[in-house]
Amino acid sequence: MVKIFNKVIYKNLIYLHQLLFVILSIIYSTLNRNISTDSKINSKEYKEYNPKKFEILDPFHNRSKIADVAKGAKGVYIFTVCEELSNHNISYVGSSINLYNRVCSYFMPSILAKADRRVLRYFNKYGFNNVKLTLFILDSNSTWEQVLELEQYYIDSLSPNLNVDLVAGGYNGYHYPMSQAARDALRKIRGTPIYIYDNTTKSLIFISDSKEWLYSNIGIHHISLNNCIIDGKLYLNRFLFSMDIISELPYESILTSEDLVLLINTVRSKYKPNQPKSKKVLAENILNPNLNCTFSSIGELAKHLKGDKSTIRKYILGRSEGLYRKQWKFTILNFSGP
Repeated sequence: MVKIFNKVIYKNLIYLHQLLFVILSIIYSTLNRNISTDSKINSKEYKEYNPKKFEILDPFHNRSKIADVAKGAKGVYIFTVCEELSNHNISYVGSSINLYNRVCSYFMPSILAKADRRVLRYFNKYGFNNVKLTLFILDSNSTWEQVLELEQYYIDSLSPNLNVDLVAGGYNGYHYPMSQAARDALRKIRGTPIYIYDNTTKSLIFISDSKEWLYSNIGIHHISLNNCIIDGKLYLNRFLFSMDIISELPYESILTSEDLVLLINTVRSKYKPNQPKSKKVLAENILNPNLNCTFSSIGELAKHLKGDKSTIRKYILGRSEGLYRKQWKFTILNFSGP
């Protein structure tokens, strides 16, 4: 009986804690809204920013176009549902100091699956096919305050209904303040910070001050790190690297550098990459049939010919026409037997 009573009390305490957290979040959001009204810019000031405007339809399938204009760029992004496909003004406004990374984070399955924000729930349900992405890119010397001011201008102009509230620079849509541990870590960083998230716990776990530190201490290759940052790929199928705060992952559990290295080494020791089964390739030399040979994989073929694997793959898949080096014809061998 006592155990049951204690369990009920425990549940009520959890409920009260959650309720208090929501109330404090609303108060915090309201205070920020009042403060932000002083930083709004008018149309005259907006023209002085002179942002470059780019529009991209179906952004999910046109990431290369986003990359062409937005890699490393600062500015504002706006997702808008095409008017002819919707009777409502459905839009979302955000900003970033690295637009390409921030925009593409919305396409990540691990982010969309979480879907605990209004904008994520919408995209998770309806997708991006009927969506237009508009980018307003500022000069590279623009400050973070100027980026936020431009975001506030478009929030005021559009009143986007997928934004939880109408204050620029929102953190998780409710403006949860960054923890003291995270603030201390940022204060010590002199260069461009790299945020490391644990996709298992949906938490920010570390802020690195440079790529070089990550190369030396966690043993990540520079190509792997760039792929993780640019394409949003998970390192070891678990860790997300970003040059921007990912508001969809709102929790924090800041680790020391020693604990981070220990965690990554532990995960790496158990990590088993999902490698697709190698396919045998028949390489036929049109000029000299005596050079014909069968290889166990594209990698082995590329090594034998001292060629680029991705280029050879394009010929195998028919994406490049003609013969490789004007003499090689490749055929994938599919065996039904063992």
